[in-house]
Amino acid sequence: MNKRTTLLILVAILSLVALVGCGGTAATPTEEAPAPPEEIAEAPQLRVAMVFPGTISDQGFNQAGYEGLKMIEEQLGAEIAYSENTPVAEFEQVYRQFADDGNNVIIGHGFEFGDVALAVAPDYPDVKFIVDSNPIVAAENVAGITGESWQAAYLLGVLAAHMSETGKIGGIAGFDFPILVAQMEAYRLGAESVNPDIEVNVIYIGSFEDVAQAKEAAIAQIDAGADVIFHIADAAGVGIIQACQEKGVWAIGWGLDQNDIAPDTVISSLLFSGAQLIFDDTKKIVDGTWTGEVRLYGLSTGVVGIADYHGLVPDDVATQIEQVKQDIIDGTIEVPYIETPAE
Repeated sequence: MNKRTTLLILVAILSLVALVGCGGTAATPTEEAPAPPEEIAEAPQLRVAMVFPGTISDQGFNQAGYEGLKMIEEQLGAEIAYSENTPVAEFEQVYRQFADDGNNVIIGHGFEFGDVALAVAPDYPDVKFIVDSNPIVAAENVAGITGESWQAAYLLGVLAAHMSETGKIGGIAGFDFPILVAQMEAYRLGAESVNPDIEVNVIYIGSFEDVAQAKEAAIAQIDAGADVIFHIADAAGVGIIQACQEKGVWAIGWGLDQNDIAPDTVISSLLFSGAQLIFDDTKKIVDGTWTGEVRLYGLSTGVVGIADYHGLVPDDVATQIEQVKQDIIDGTIEVPYIETPAE
């Protein structure tokens, strides 16, 4: 073998070694490459939008609802959006815009959102619609939820009758929505259970925002002899409390404990834990237990109740009201849901 032949053989051997080295751990033609890992499906992001009829800083109904929305954001990890001071004429437009934006839960904060929820829901079957303070609406993807606030209003009627010296009391509400009428009529019944001859003057002012109008209505009732006034008027209710304070008569608030607005005037308030109610119902969606139906929460649940008396109510009156509360919870007293104002 000559030197040229030996050199060619050596080059061939080195080339073969290099080829094998470059191949590393590559799979042979008969081996199967490992399958890619399966993708893990993630639950859709909870996106909750809420529509408010008034301002979220009204120290009452709307503020309580906003606090519930913030609880949903913080405790359920939801992405939230909201519309406040929403005009009635824009209800449906706002609902549809929120649904088109990808929100999978839309909450209407107030009885008045029942009709729009029922109208829009069929077009968005994958969206869940909640209407709070509405004990009527229900559909496959619509739930009407509320505390039985008329039970608490009955207790406040009992309180008002005990505290009145003139035998005349007032009630002022924003609108004559059935849920508001039911509370005012329960207030009337509670007062009449103490004094069958008591005069109960209830008016509906057509606004939740007009503080001046509400104050004027309260002054008119006071000038006619009312010495206790219960309001369900959201932001406008501040005007009613102001009128009572200036005229030296008792006021009863709504939604939150409103005693801090006028500590010597507000003897109690109807407590409606709208925040907890909204949070609990939305949590049912996360838990997979939510259904489109009406859900009611009475005095026994803590969703509704009455606020502390702040030392303004005699102990014997407080004791009597506590007994009436227990009678309602036990079913001894049944407070009806009345949708039509008394004449």
